[in-house]
Amino acid sequence: MRTNVTPRVFTANEAPPETEIFLHHEMAQTPLYPAKLFFYCEIAAQSGGATPLCRSDWVLDQLRAANPEFVARVEAEGVRYTNVMPGRDDADSGQGRSWRSTLSVADQAGAEARLSELGYSWEWLEDESLRVTTAALPAVRELAGDGTSFFNQLIAAFRGWADSRNDPNRAITFGGGEPITPEDMADAIRIADELTHDLVWQAGDVALLDNYQVMHGRRPFAGKRRVLASLIA
Repeated sequence: MRTNVTPRVFTANEAPPETEIFLHHEMAQTPLYPAKLFFYCEIAAQSGGATPLCRSDWVLDQLRAANPEFVARVEAEGVRYTNVMPGRDDADSGQGRSWRSTLSVADQAGAEARLSELGYSWEWLEDESLRVTTAALPAVRELAGDGTSFFNQLIAAFRGWADSRNDPNRAITFGGGEPITPEDMADAIRIADELTHDLVWQAGDVALLDNYQVMHGRRPFAGKRRVLASLIA
């Protein structure tokens, strides 16, 4: 959930304060994503609310050693993501952005046209929610110059895509459709947690992130917190 402040600047994720946003690359669960992210801390939380940061090229290097079979498979097949979006924005959920807001459409016909353009499959549910599944998307990205990164949304989807509509255990599959299991994800989660550094905000702080190389998230917090973001293509 986000609110635009200007056409190019919006609030960072407005999920409830007690909700943790797990490590991810911005919009990596879609075919369209930014290269860089600007963050600005307007109001720092009373406690908590740090932004965890993790170098996904380092994650991939260690994951190749710990679980080479998993890395080889996601490189060869890619990954697919499934989530259910409500018909109207749900502010009580970190996954509560409606399909209207997500797809920037007004009705079901517009949603289906947009999903066709993206190559997604979809199913309309009885409560006007929409279940969508992506085409197979890359899970590893070549970086400029040299190296590769674990560029995907697997950790966030597996750990955090949970609400009354979504089950994280059904959110991710290999490109061929076979589920990615807790055993598959264990090494990636462990390694990423070990490599994570928390950016503890103070009012006025600015951060620029390379979205291709650095994952980010949000720790739970108390008090008011307002961090603004802007995406750079």
